[in-house]
Amino acid sequence: PADLSLRNLRIAIDAGHGGGNTGTYGPTGSSEKELALAVSLKLRQALQLQGAKVLMTRITERFVDNKDRILLYRDSMPDLLVSIHFNSSADPIYTGGTSTYYRHIGFRNLSRDIYKRMLELGLKEYGNTGSFNFMLNSPIEYPNALVEVLFLSNPEEEMLILEEDFQQKVVDKIVLGIKDFLAGCKEEN
Repeated sequence: PADLSLRNLRIAIDAGHGGGNTGTYGPTGSSEKELALAVSLKLRQALQLQGAKVLMTRITERFVDNKDRILLYRDSMPDLLVSIHFNSSADPIYTGGTSTYYRHIGFRNLSRDIYKRMLELGLKEYGNTGSFNFMLNSPIEYPNALVEVLFLSNPEEEMLILEEDFQQKVVDKIVLGIKDFLAGCKEEN
């Protein structure tokens, strides 16, 4: 788009998992599919307050096939896509942190800018990983990034994300990361 301010963009938010595709669970039984939806709905609200038009994979707790997710976004052509997930590890004590993922090198800046902002939350570094083979990262028509907010399997991190205030802080950092990406695009033009 000629104008790279949020108020002129169509941003897609993918709330990972849903329905029978539960994702992971935290030690207290918290569910990735429910937390991904909660954070995604808060992200939608934050972006709409900035004037962005927001497309959502799902706004309720339901299953949406990944192929249908891709078709939805290819048909609607967002300016960028952010997919929200939570990570898990067999080592719940020592493994933790935030990470972002991209597939195509041209979209590295979006995931990197979100990642840098997520680290401001005090989460450990788990990395910004490229060539990531996730279906929603495969389209080349629009920049896209997958955000693994934190490790739901880590008891300390699970406690953080269960707090509404921390969920909002996560959302605020993702919005800032998107703005950083857009500012970088302006500089390139």
